[in-house]
Amino acid sequence: MFTSMLHRRGPAVLAAGAAVAVLALVAPAGASTGPRQTSPEQAGYTADHAQFKYIEGTVYLRDPTQFASRVARYGHSVQLWSADRVVSLNFTASTKGETYTASATIYDRSTHQVIASDPNAMHSDRGGDYPGVGGPYRWGDQISLTISYSPGTGHLGIRADEETYYDWVILWSYELPGQSFTTAKIGSSFGRSPWDASYTYTAPAKPLNLATYTRVHLTSYSGHKATLWSWWMHHKLLAQPPGRGLVAIPHDLTGGGTVFQTSFVPKSAQSSS
Repeated sequence: MFTSMLHRRGPAVLAAGAAVAVLALVAPAGASTGPRQTSPEQAGYTADHAQFKYIEGTVYLRDPTQFASRVARYGHSVQLWSADRVVSLNFTASTKGETYTASATIYDRSTHQVIASDPNAMHSDRGGDYPGVGGPYRWGDQISLTISYSPGTGHLGIRADEETYYDWVILWSYELPGQSFTTAKIGSSFGRSPWDASYTYTAPAKPLNLATYTRVHLTSYSGHKATLWSWWMHHKLLAQPPGRGLVAIPHDLTGGGTVFQTSFVPKSAQSSS
């Protein structure tokens, strides 16, 4: 059954992409832009002022070694935040190597303690279905990262798909009843958790492109499907550890709110806010 999902996901991805393209044709008149926010370790976008049961984004896995002189760790993350829980899906690489590791983690938002790490993880490739997250995964693929929550049942589904050759898929699941996820985040990450500021950063002389995120879309508890540019509020999320300069920033949304880029901040602009 799991392998059959691998074989079917190509058409499903194309259909999802077509739906997002329709959404991106016209930016809604009620689109709401909020003030900039900061994170100790993530640069991208935040959506809030709604309850979110779904977030998805697509990103190309670049060679992490090109960032070795800037940071020790680099990756991509999509997250859902409630008042007491944080769900984080990550593809992370050491910049000393050429591969990424997949992980899904559920945290206590107050204590930052891990509640579940890679819960019920399964992966599938053309050879079959296997327990665990598989990998490591070499750079060069485009991947889709998805978190889906059912408010009625409390079922949490997390998924990563390889979309270049449709060679693998990873699924996680967990029961988390009674959650109201009022914040969604997506972007480039550098820490070991959403609160980690312990990493070091060496700024380049000029802005350095990190990643391009595409097909970003969300669904509210009421079933409203849209991009980051909708009636809910979206914010630029700047990576800036407390007491230190900027590390990375997102650029403006394009594609009707489905696309954005992130980049490392040069030394000359680290004090900007």
